Amino acid sequence: MKVLSFLIIVTSLAVLFFVNLGNLTPERNDITIVVKDNSFENKIIKIAVVGDPHLSKNKNALLSFAELMEDIKSAQPDLVVFVGDYTDNPSNISNMSQHRSKIAKTISSLDPIKTAIVLGNYETWSDANKWYLSFSDEKLNILENEIALIKNKKNNICVRGLGDFYTNRFMYIPFPEKCKEMVKITLTHDPAGAFHKDVTGLVISGHTHCGQIRFPLIGSLWVPTEAPSKAHCGLYKDSQRTVFTTSGIGTALLPLRIGTQAQWDFLTIEIGS
Repeated sequence: MKVLSFLIIVTSLAVLFFVNLGNLTPERNDITIVVKDNSFENKIIKIAVVGDPHLSKNKNALLSFAELMEDIKSAQPDLVVFVGDYTDNPSNISNMSQHRSKIAKTISSLDPIKTAIVLGNYETWSDANKWYLSFSDEKLNILENEIALIKNKKNNICVRGLGDFYTNRFMYIPFPEKCKEMVKITLTHDPAGAFHKDVTGLVISGHTHCGQIRFPLIGSLWVPTEAPSKAHCGLYKDSQRTVFTTSGIGTALLPLRIGTQAQWDFLTIEIGS
């Protein structure tokens, strides 16, 4: 019996190991989202979503991130949005200034595809202002409680980037009048920010990693957000807002994903009456 128990434990650990390796490899997740907006006739916007890379200083991590940017670029979205947590634990990064610069330059390789970026809690913990400047230096649309009008060949998109709710950088700002008859999208790191009483429409967020470790029937033991549990992962809708929370491509605290998949998302958003 002892030998049998040992074999069962070893086999279970081996299965978990290989499942975890597969879950850590980012996959493309295609989803169609329908958003009602009576401001204009029907439009279709294609948006790639990248959340929570948690990149280490390891050269291979940055190379994999660069390869991912090429994959996204080849998909030809109208817009690529990044919803925070670009770095590994700051205490593991010996030269954060250099690390920030490398990440910003890698994201800028998406040009001429337009981008929009918000910061996460890991940026707050490693000097959010310096992250903001690093992205600005690469002429990227970094938004911290700001709104940008992003133009491409097909559409004008008003993108509102709200600060991270988890680290108290969130501040609600309304869309200006000029955005009234344009496609409107809100980005924020922690989905809790989507539930501010005045937030309406489409919100894209990250932060949760979909729980990162989820067990059948039980679900995740802990998710660091005040957002309703139904908005911790994937698509959530109520009468006021539509929230999409990405699983993200990286991990935090432990390099484990059990019951969740690392992924970047390709959203086909159908907006109109």
